Amino acid sequence: MSSHLPTLLLREWMQHKRGWLIAAFAPPVLFLAMLPFGQVQGLPTEHMELLALAMLLLSAATVFVVCLLVALFQLPGLARRDAQDRSIEFWLSLPGRPSESVAATVLAHAWLAPLGGAVIGALFGIPIAMSVLGSKVGFSEALSLNWGEVISAALPLLVRGLIGTVPLLLWLAPMIFVLMAASAWLKRLGVPLVFVGGFVVTLVLHKVYSIDWPLEVLGDWNNRLNHTLVGDEHGLKAALMSSGENLWAWMAQDLGRTLAELASLQFLGWTAVAAAGFALVVMKRARGA
Repeated sequence: MSSHLPTLLLREWMQHKRGWLIAAFAPPVLFLAMLPFGQVQGLPTEHMELLALAMLLLSAATVFVVCLLVALFQLPGLARRDAQDRSIEFWLSLPGRPSESVAATVLAHAWLAPLGGAVIGALFGIPIAMSVLGSKVGFSEALSLNWGEVISAALPLLVRGLIGTVPLLLWLAPMIFVLMAASAWLKRLGVPLVFVGGFVVTLVLHKVYSIDWPLEVLGDWNNRLNHTLVGDEHGLKAALMSSGENLWAWMAQDLGRTLAELASLQFLGWTAVAAAGFALVVMKRARGA
């Protein structure tokens, strides 16, 4: 059976590309535009290559986070608006199954758009680093830095982060699909009910009945989320202070640990939650109401 995902992803791009491009280009462009009117203080004047590397990575990470937050904010409302603006009739007229259209929406917004934003942020990272360092030590000295070394050190870290977006999406899937299902079935009340209801139930269980496992489960989930892009910060610092070859070794080991966490009972449990939410969203879309 042929998949219609490429066509559905193209449709998402055609509809939402303006918002995605604004979210990706606005932060670095605004920073570069405001830099001549501001002053960057507190930057060290030694280890300039390491400082340039940090700014390049920070640029990529900032744009990625902005695009991801925009996606997480939009996704719950997309399922609800399908019925409000009658775009549900368009989805049902497509040859693909409702499950494909839901999967394409989540993949486009929560993975591909932030992934593209990270790449754009990384490309802006070099001019941002040059501009910041140039305003600090002069452009001639900034241009004289070993930018080849900076880029060669950035590559394994960028590869680590970009591949890490896959487990990040997998760990985010339960929250995404639960919020989408709540919004699809309960309309505007869905997302507030999930957050407020979840907070109240967790608080009552903790305060009244001394049941802490919901807090522990959420804490473990948050901890695993934080380790999807960079797991071993101390190992990264050690690799940065040594030769660049160690960065590729660190990348492979750190990524391996992150992927190994997917083979756990916790991940299976959260996958079941995500599957239930996904099924509810698909069911609502198939009903066409």
